Amino acid sequence: MRIVILHHDLERSEEKLQELLVKEGITPHLIDIRKASLKDFSEANIVMNRVYASVANRDFPSIEKTLSLLKTLEERGIQCLNSYTTSIYDYNKYKSYVLMKSYNLPTPATLFLDTKEDIDMVSDEAERHFGLPLVIKRNTGGRGKDISKVSTKEECIRVLRMKFESAEKENYRGGFVVQEFIKPSRNHDCRVCIWEGKFLYSFGRTLIPYESEDKWLASISRGSLQIDYLAEEPEIKICIEACELLGAQINEIDVAFNENGPVIIENNPTPTYNVDDPRDVDVLKKYVRGIIARSGLG
Repeated sequence: MRIVILHHDLERSEEKLQELLVKEGITPHLIDIRKASLKDFSEANIVMNRVYASVANRDFPSIEKTLSLLKTLEERGIQCLNSYTTSIYDYNKYKSYVLMKSYNLPTPATLFLDTKEDIDMVSDEAERHFGLPLVIKRNTGGRGKDISKVSTKEECIRVLRMKFESAEKENYRGGFVVQEFIKPSRNHDCRVCIWEGKFLYSFGRTLIPYESEDKWLASISRGSLQIDYLAEEPEIKICIEACELLGAQINEIDVAFNENGPVIIENNPTPTYNVDDPRDVDVLKKYVRGIIARSGLG
């Protein structure tokens, strides 16, 4: 065994990766993070981490296990893509925000809280510094889970209390972020794919009125439509910079637009691919060729 695909629920993206590797004469070993142990990696030299951040929505302990495993594997000299460091930023929106902000990349101002005791304080601070409305979301997660836009501090407090109660029942321990609301200047955002520091493709996602009368959220999982959109140079530039900061070989960045220009909303170093889209399949083919080159099996 040389190449391992680490996953949670096996999705079409991982099945396509497996298919492409087999076509190259390499049979990867698929390991479910829920069943994984160190002995499973005794002969591996490359691990492809395909445990999505959205796994935290239903199985947060597997996110913790993934990070612990990646750290140990890298300490033993096994190459992981995504790396342990990149995966931390993938699974932690607040740490990703702090990193990007320290390099002056445009991104929503963000506060983090991981305990109910801080709800009043954080809500007050967010209103004073960011203004209203505010956006609340899980610090670890994805696919539109637990995202809300609130219009008052009182609503912010009430929604956060509800989210923490729900999190306790679901054994979610990643905390929440309260963010500055980026008022959209267009009826869509865009997702930009960067591969090894180069722009590959982009597309737009229509805004939808999620838990609000206003159209403000872009999420294919929640009903946004994918539209043609070619990213412009300013958008590509900040996405390449974000990718370099995270140390990501591949990254798909969600970019919103306001009156001041493009704003990075979220990084997705472990994106879901549409295997019916030739552009996505092309990315997976590049990924496979890169993996083979790194493994020395090519």
